Amino acid sequence: MITREIAEMLVKETSNVLDLNINVMNEKGIILASGDSSRLYAIHEGALEVIRSGQIVEITEKNKNKLRGTKAGINLPINLQNQIVGVIGITGNPKSIGNRAGLVKMMAELMIKQTYLATQAEWKQRMKEMAIEEFLKDYPNFNNVKRWLGLLNIQLEGPFVIALIIISDHSFSRQSLITSTENFIGKGNGIAGLIHVNKMMLILKEDTLSQAKKKFSKLYQHLNSINTNIKLGYSSIIPDWNCIRNAYRECEIALAISDAETNIISYTDIEPKALIHQIDRKIAGAFYNRIILGSIETHQETLQAFFDCNFNIKETAEKLFIHRNTLIYRLNKIKEESGYDPQNFKDAFALQMGIWLKNIHEQYTEREEKQ
Repeated sequence: MITREIAEMLVKETSNVLDLNINVMNEKGIILASGDSSRLYAIHEGALEVIRSGQIVEITEKNKNKLRGTKAGINLPINLQNQIVGVIGITGNPKSIGNRAGLVKMMAELMIKQTYLATQAEWKQRMKEMAIEEFLKDYPNFNNVKRWLGLLNIQLEGPFVIALIIISDHSFSRQSLITSTENFIGKGNGIAGLIHVNKMMLILKEDTLSQAKKKFSKLYQHLNSINTNIKLGYSSIIPDWNCIRNAYRECEIALAISDAETNIISYTDIEPKALIHQIDRKIAGAFYNRIILGSIETHQETLQAFFDCNFNIKETAEKLFIHRNTLIYRLNKIKEESGYDPQNFKDAFALQMGIWLKNIHEQYTEREEKQ
């Protein structure tokens, strides 16, 4: 239970605080760390006696020769979860050490417990992340997932919403971010894990998108409140484990095609645009090159604002800070020159597709140039 690293840490910390020579022995009585390096890895029979009896063993100048590898001092058991996991020894006259022995024991047990809990937390988190990694494979082995989640006593049953969180603040503690997220959504309501140095995936148990939207909005505010800069994309509702990989892909697409200033993106809110995003690039190029020409290209911003405002002339003019007559003039000019009427649903749909496909092409081109 006590490693050499832990033993060295115990010796360093307790020696600094109490100005005493400290020895730390494992459950076999072997000295793992000591202020006296000449004693390392020797058998300490005083420690063996502590382990055997479970009691404090004092060694004086009179009886030290009876116990191999010992010097005068006090040896105390280190307990963790009602088991002796090692022994801590303090060199010196037992009478002069006095009550400080109890303080050394308390410090040692506290440090061991903290290390143990941290190790347990890391192991549990690794189990969750192994399950998440398995979900994202082309052919996941759900038996492995069941075994890993079973070890953690986690019941993970659908329906779910999957979220992908992009983390821009790399200074934030990995484990703290995951713990904060899981504590916020509540025990038993899902699992979270890092799948990349700046990407965290969350599997949230939820029945409706409206409830999921509220939770993700509050989660975003919560993480921002602890100075974590994130961008969050979430999927549609999925029924079971079989759909997790596809739902994760929805999150990736939502984040890829969202505006830079948008921090929470639902795939279902941009699904038509997302579907267009997946059209073959050659087919897409032929389509938008045929449509986005002349006045349509010149007034693309006007068109997009008009569509975003649901064909409302007054609202669009206000959004663009132009007179309504100017807007009507532009829309009529597009209709006359291109043959596409922005106020006709069928023509407007074609124009919107053309704008989206052109924007997607420009995004691809920009990424390729950066690479």
